[in-house]
Amino acid sequence: MKKLSLKEVAEEFKDITAGSRLFYNKETGEFEYYNENFGDAVDVKKYEADVWVASPTAQDINEYEIMTDFAKQIADAQLQHRLIVALSGKGAFRRFRDTCLNTGLSEAWEKFKHKEYVAIAKEWCNNTGLSYEA
Repeated sequence: MKKLSLKEVAEEFKDITAGSRLFYNKETGEFEYYNENFGDAVDVKKYEADVWVASPTAQDINEYEIMTDFAKQIADAQLQHRLIVALSGKGAFRRFRDTCLNTGLSEAWEKFKHKEYVAIAKEWCNNTGLSYEA
């Protein structure tokens, strides 16, 4: 079994959405998606085989919490407040991204998010016994 790149795993995890699932094949080293929103039918028996490892779900990853953590660590109180307000109610993800874009925080947000996804990837590898390299 090859060692996984945490950076590559993090990038795969960023594509996980509600209604989608990601599985890793320990033999081939490939990830495979299915998405209920696109009418993909999952072959449950296939993924029950010992060769497949399920990724965290979108609910497990909780990008809303990652956005909240990012907002809380912003030193400028006014910018922090704008981000927290953007996270309130329906449309929070879009408003948050727009606020980051309009305040020059997009690059900082992407770096923060990537670091968080790498940490999630590392935890997943540790919990599933998969070897990885930083």
